Amino acid sequence: MGLISEETIQRVAEANDIVEVIGSYFPLKRAGTALRAICPFHREKSPSFHVNPARQSYHCFGCGAGGGVLRFVMEYEHLDFPSAVRKLAQRAGVPIIEDAGGGDDDKQRGLRQRLLALHAEAAGWFQQNLLKSQAGGVARDYLKSRGINGDIARSWQLGYAPDSWDALLDYLRERKFSQEEIFRSGLASSKEEGDANNLYCRFRDRVMFPIRNDYGEVVAFSGRVLDPEAKTAKYVNSPETPLFTKGKVLYGLDKTKRDLIEKNAAIVCEGQLDLISAFEAGIRNVIAPQGTAFTGDQARLLRRFVETVLLCFDSDNAGQQAAARSLPALLGQGLAVKVVELPKGEDPDSLIRGSGPEAFLDVVARAKDFFDHATDQAESTGELSDPAGKSRLVRRLGPPLALIQDAALRESILGRLATRLALPHAAIRAAMKAPPKQEGGEEPAVIVAEKLVLSPGMGMLCRLALISSEVRGWLREKGSAAGLDPNGDLLDKISKAEYEDGDQVAVTRFLGTLGGLEERAFSGLDLTRSTADPLPRAMETWAGLESQKLLQEVEGLKNRLAQPGLPAEERMKIQKLILDLKIRVADGSRPFQ
Repeated sequence: MGLISEETIQRVAEANDIVEVIGSYFPLKRAGTALRAICPFHREKSPSFHVNPARQSYHCFGCGAGGGVLRFVMEYEHLDFPSAVRKLAQRAGVPIIEDAGGGDDDKQRGLRQRLLALHAEAAGWFQQNLLKSQAGGVARDYLKSRGINGDIARSWQLGYAPDSWDALLDYLRERKFSQEEIFRSGLASSKEEGDANNLYCRFRDRVMFPIRNDYGEVVAFSGRVLDPEAKTAKYVNSPETPLFTKGKVLYGLDKTKRDLIEKNAAIVCEGQLDLISAFEAGIRNVIAPQGTAFTGDQARLLRRFVETVLLCFDSDNAGQQAAARSLPALLGQGLAVKVVELPKGEDPDSLIRGSGPEAFLDVVARAKDFFDHATDQAESTGELSDPAGKSRLVRRLGPPLALIQDAALRESILGRLATRLALPHAAIRAAMKAPPKQEGGEEPAVIVAEKLVLSPGMGMLCRLALISSEVRGWLREKGSAAGLDPNGDLLDKISKAEYEDGDQVAVTRFLGTLGGLEERAFSGLDLTRSTADPLPRAMETWAGLESQKLLQEVEGLKNRLAQPGLPAEERMKIQKLILDLKIRVADGSRPFQ
């Protein structure tokens, strides 16, 4: 894949108003000339996240996050730079122009586009079979029995795969897809492993659920068998393909992410039908993993939208084990985890259809913190009636308890456990070993927005350089500022920038080329406020920084002078250096002409 051209990046940044983009993720409230909200990058109670329409930038005065529209999408969506550009280009309808890239990269990108087109065609074909074919009658009856009518089926693009070994393959070939593309899509299996020439349909006589990524593109399918007597798996999913990795996708997220953000909580259902039933009943902050237990990638994806997860798995042993297996991934991403206890024999779909959405919401409202739930379960089974049972419970709960990043919350839960089990705190702490690695060997990620703090002098020089081409020219003549301040290399980057004074779009565009920490450092600076005589002010500030540097050297020499046993000759040399430096500081204007 080639590099995205600079022209395309500029067009994408200019075509996406930052207020509209951020406002599509969560509500913004006007505060004077800016807009503000609760920061999505750290926990806070009062809004310190500000969006400036004039500068097309955002800044959080609490955690320091900030930058332009591309930086926001990168950090909020956890995307790399090219992916953020492509997402915003798609949003604004800006065509992507790429510089020449490598042949292998171009081939991979071409394959991905072909597979997306193939999946879109297959989804439409499956749906037509459901809605219009005679063979789809059994599937329609099944869905009606689950409360899903034609409108709901159309909304979720549900479909039917006929009981045929090659009907879909023939259809895709008519649409000019090659045998290799059909094979790579995962919609076909081969009679001999790896043989793309002898294919048959993977999905036969099943209700089909398209699986979409969070952009809304169909990347895979899940098929539910219709014959209750069939000696085959109840659900069959697409295998992993260039489009689809099972552990990285959450079913329904493309439809539910706005509600997840607004509720700041996700109700996790086991299956697609549970999710659809809840969503269509008005309970829309729902998602479903592909499989039962969460992976680290899924937890990281969900953490973009919510802080609390309510696990609504079946109450049987398998469901409880799935909840326990999900803990390391979820807690490792800083998510609070609660468990919804469904009535025996019920799942979300049956409860909603039988007793109404209010009954389901009532059980959700009574969800318990995972550690309280696990303790209640152990008590109900009699496990807590003897010391050995208590020990087993503590060994189970210790490692996930250690994963909780909020120290106050962790200590609060530890205290509750110690009280309920009548054990000293130390006994529980002993079980809180090093947090287990998440799936894939990843260490639990701590959600912290790093900050690059500029000294007042360096902050002033950077602001003056960003607003004045005269200052930038003078700085280029002065040479590198790297030895002047720990962040002097950042000032060097600014001094090389070329744009007209007062061009706020150009300033924002330039800031977008910097690294994440560097861009955040400037997001809080007021670049619209003019400064009288910026060059003299910059020269004065530079002189002040150089004087500070000299004084730091003086202090270092004084520390050396205080060392015992210093030879007399060395002592005299240091004293002379200190005197020379003090003279230079006193006559601060001389070295800076």
